[in-house]
Amino acid sequence: MAQEKVTYPELLEMHVGQTRIFTLTERSKLDSVAVCLTKLKKLDKGEWTHRKDYEACAVSVTRVK
Repeated sequence: MAQEKVTYPELLEMHVGQTRIFTLTERSKLDSVAVCLTKLKKLDKGEWTHRKDYEACAVSVTRVK
């Protein structure tokens, strides 16, 4: 099911090595996920990698640290 946005608590609850796929309602919100991940990394809250799929309007996020 598509969601409006990816929240900080959702990202922080992820375990190291865990991958989640978030399906969003708007393609423009895919870029905001990358901003959230960068902000959390700068705050030393963890580290994630991501891959965007604009056709499916989804982003795959993996916690690495």
